[in-house]
Amino acid sequence: MPKFTEIISELESLFPKRLQEDYDNAGIQVFSGVEDITQCLVTLDVTEEVVDEAIACGCDLIISHHPIIFGRGLMNISPESQVGRIVLKAVKNSVSIYCAHTNADSMPLGTVGVMFEKLGIKEFSMLKRFENEDFECGSGGIGELPQSIGTMDFLKKVKAVFNCGSIRYTEIIKPEVKKIAICPGSGSFLLKEAVRQKADVFLSGDFTYHKFFEADKKILIADLGHFETEIGIKNVFKCILQKKFTNFAVKISEINTNPIKYL
Repeated sequence: MPKFTEIISELESLFPKRLQEDYDNAGIQVFSGVEDITQCLVTLDVTEEVVDEAIACGCDLIISHHPIIFGRGLMNISPESQVGRIVLKAVKNSVSIYCAHTNADSMPLGTVGVMFEKLGIKEFSMLKRFENEDFECGSGGIGELPQSIGTMDFLKKVKAVFNCGSIRYTEIIKPEVKKIAICPGSGSFLLKEAVRQKADVFLSGDFTYHKFFEADKKILIADLGHFETEIGIKNVFKCILQKKFTNFAVKISEINTNPIKYL
């Protein structure tokens, strides 16, 4: 069975921690002290239900995309807070928690690659490349469909492929689209770059009302939802770990952690 440190080393060789955004907290969230890992559970988010699932499945490690210790920092650990309950339950049951967040967003292998794979786009580049790196990495991505497709047909395909409860989108300005820009999660900060590179569509999540106006008849914005654009990373984590550690059980969480529901 692999060691905790071996698993973390493998993930960080593919998703270097130095690539995370300044506001992020990727890495070890909880270390229970158990070094030998028998089974692992992969998830997008860590909730109490996910920890319960890990315990029930006999998993001693949770690999998550989103960190649980985030933002202004954890001031104390108490069962009065959701994060406190998660941490306490994990430690009590010898479950460690690790996350690869914006560092996994920054590599072509991560959330960007998963989105393009679902769209049938094999060749792509990062939308905004990081400087001072000798390999491809950055924020978002841009690529072309094998052939042009009717705009509304494309939106319907996207809705189905990403299993979206709904899609919010701006005015359709072209009858067909081909050049697609994406940013998994919250991507409005890359809108101007998508316009600059003359993308027909920008797919992302978490657009605010006023930000939609910035499409300005130059691009089609389609907001698929944060969860919907990142959920595929679970399969990436599983494939990475199973390829590296053949004597190691990796399970995908069956808990739907999306806090947003659609009527």
